[in-house]
Amino acid sequence: MTPYEPIIGLETHIQLNTQSKIFCACKADSWGEPPNTNICPVCTGLPGVLPVLNRAAVEKAALLAAAMRAESIQPLSYFARKNYFYPDLPKGYQISQYDEPLARGGYLDMPMPDGTTRHVGITKLHLEEDAGKTVHQGKKRLIDFNRCGVPLVEMVTGPDLRSADEAAQYLIRLRQLLRWLGISEADMEKGQLRCDANVSIRPVGSSTLNTKTEIKNVNSIEAVRQAIQTEIERQVREVESGHTIEAWTLEWDEDEGVLRKMRSKETEADYRYFREPDLLPIRLDEAWQQEIL
Repeated sequence: MTPYEPIIGLETHIQLNTQSKIFCACKADSWGEPPNTNICPVCTGLPGVLPVLNRAAVEKAALLAAAMRAESIQPLSYFARKNYFYPDLPKGYQISQYDEPLARGGYLDMPMPDGTTRHVGITKLHLEEDAGKTVHQGKKRLIDFNRCGVPLVEMVTGPDLRSADEAAQYLIRLRQLLRWLGISEADMEKGQLRCDANVSIRPVGSSTLNTKTEIKNVNSIEAVRQAIQTEIERQVREVESGHTIEAWTLEWDEDEGVLRKMRSKETEADYRYFREPDLLPIRLDEAWQQEIL
């Protein structure tokens, strides 16, 4: 059998511990509260409402960017509308950042057990609002909008991780940093730190980036490790059998320890990004940056 090398990149969604949501005055932390009780016309996307940006969310995101040694914290960044239809997204779009994010670049160096250091690059760090939560009850899927509008930082790594263990170690280190900075409790079981994993394989010694799959809905660091390892083994079996890896979005079923296909993976064009017309750009000038840092 040909020896294969996993190529792994992580997209982490970090819930910021602000008092209110990113675009309205609703309480940001509603963990354990009855469904659909911590909502308002803004975070449920009712017609005619206007978002107002939470200053504290910007400051916490900028602090994280500096801690991740971002190459640049942008003095001018913009919000965009990311269009897609899903039951837990009441507006039919998510307010996020796209071509002009809050920060670019950065890295996290992880000491490895063999004495080496794994350099994990950060391609982009941006602010966005969270969607609601889908709750599975047997054959029913129920929607809780309490989480809609909670401020998130999405941080995307390069394809720099080489095993399921390295991916787990990255999340452990990131969680430690977030708690030390005081910007997130980063509890994965409460959804305060979430992770999507992009996984592909290639023959050892190759420099090609092959077709990747995306694993979603993973709720613990150990589950991330198991889901990635399961997908690596599946891809090796597929390639060795002469099959082609398809760009699927996969869902991890933690109870049964299996991956299931959710849908074909979207491309950026599918989201039809355009500038958010209801929000002004973020002007993070030098004086404000010095105040934050």
